[in-house]
Amino acid sequence: MSDRPILPAGGDGWAAPGRNDGPAATQATVVVDRREHTAHIAVSGELDLANAKAVEQQILRGVGGEPTAVTLDLTGLRYIDSAGLWILFRLGTHLATSKIAGEVVVAADGPVRRMVETAGVADAIPVRPQR
Repeated sequence: MSDRPILPAGGDGWAAPGRNDGPAATQATVVVDRREHTAHIAVSGELDLANAKAVEQQILRGVGGEPTAVTLDLTGLRYIDSAGLWILFRLGTHLATSKIAGEVVVAADGPVRRMVETAGVADAIPVRPQR
């Protein structure tokens, strides 16, 4: 038996890094496109506990200035965990409270769409597949 601890697999199916492999880092990119009174916010990469706070702050900055409509585009997102899903619930609440129309766009198929559907995100903010 090895002295090395058993580590959980990451969301991408690869083993989590060992103690001496350096920090695990997930990366997400947030791009905000503002036009008149609308905001299109695209998130790509991976969204998990490690980067959720920074991603949420960037999304909320994109919503700032009280647009009348917000589209959160997750079609470039490869992975989302519960921390990322909570961002969607909080965003839906924020938009509803601010009387801002909002929607989440997901890829027509894939793990992000399945997670969003399973978690019931559509109860907080409309979700639609990419056209």
